[in-house]
Amino acid sequence: MLMKKPQVNRATKDILAKCMATEDLRVIHDGNAETAYFDTLNRVLCLPIWEDMSNATYDMLVGHEVSHALHTPQSGWEDFVGDGKGSRIRHMFLNIVEDARIERMIKDKFPGLKRDFVNAYKHMHDVDMFELKDKTIDLSTPLIDRLNLEYKLGLFGHVDVPFTDVEKPYVTRMAKTVTFEDVVALA
Repeated sequence: MLMKKPQVNRATKDILAKCMATEDLRVIHDGNAETAYFDTLNRVLCLPIWEDMSNATYDMLVGHEVSHALHTPQSGWEDFVGDGKGSRIRHMFLNIVEDARIERMIKDKFPGLKRDFVNAYKHMHDVDMFELKDKTIDLSTPLIDRLNLEYKLGLFGHVDVPFTDVEKPYVTRMAKTVTFEDVVALA
């Protein structure tokens, strides 16, 4: 007998986000959003509506964005990122380092989310959301991309991400960021 996959109850995800964040966030579900995001100024958490999104993926996205709500300051990005030449690259570096920090912090605060992160990132890897199909992750892959993959897939054993001895201290430092100032310094 075939069982139909249970639907994700978006109303419960709204409540989950608000309870985890310990504030009355505005939660929106947007079919046009390519990814989840948190607007630190307006306190809006946006969740995408992806086809066949599992509860684990929804919970991982909620956890990730709630951790931004709890731990990412509203100010500070602009000072580091700036505008003009190089701002896009600085933003990417800052975001990847901050994502590693906030994901670690939310999993420490809510240990039950660890399984959701493992399952969600495995699913994302399986459906090639990271666009790794037919690609080899090796030392020619940019360091920032390898760091991102290490903290999204490598930690969970989904892929093997190589680093040189010179690069390994960055992996260690990323694992030990505590404050946003640590993130800025590493980025």
